[in-house]
Amino acid sequence: MPTFANRPVAVFRVHPAIMAAAALLALLLQTFLPLKLPLAHLMDFPLLITIYFALVRRDKLFGIGLGTALGLLQDALSHGYIGIFGIAKAIVGYLAASASTRFELDSLVARTVLTGGFVLVHSLTLVALQHVLLETPPPFQPLTIASSILVNTALGLILFQILDRFRRPA
Repeated sequence: MPTFANRPVAVFRVHPAIMAAAALLALLLQTFLPLKLPLAHLMDFPLLITIYFALVRRDKLFGIGLGTALGLLQDALSHGYIGIFGIAKAIVGYLAASASTRFELDSLVARTVLTGGFVLVHSLTLVALQHVLLETPPPFQPLTIASSILVNTALGLILFQILDRFRRPA
């Protein structure tokens, strides 16, 4: 019987052009969709792209780099402070790449639970950073966090199925 440590880990690659297009589309949707659809502020497309590619690549440094880059670009395109999304997405990228070596990610249940957990970690990290770094932090809103978890988890499941079509074994 194989042990946990001997389990083969499947690593996938995605063409860099697909990755860049997905990241650019996520940033554009994150920037312009809330202007037309008020409830779109609950969606975090760059976070979902960070989670997916960190899970697929299974590389911690890649997860940190992608999360930081997408977070900083999201900060630059938003009206918030530079660095808060970068830090939060870097943490999620690292955790997603770490979790990808321990869990079977082709299972829909595992993807759902992990995505919801990473959205929760991202939201709590943002709240903690805003509380520590800002002079007057925004109030803690657990209902908004719960709504964000539900919306992003559902959106992530759809997005991950689309992106799975572009992955290839390494």
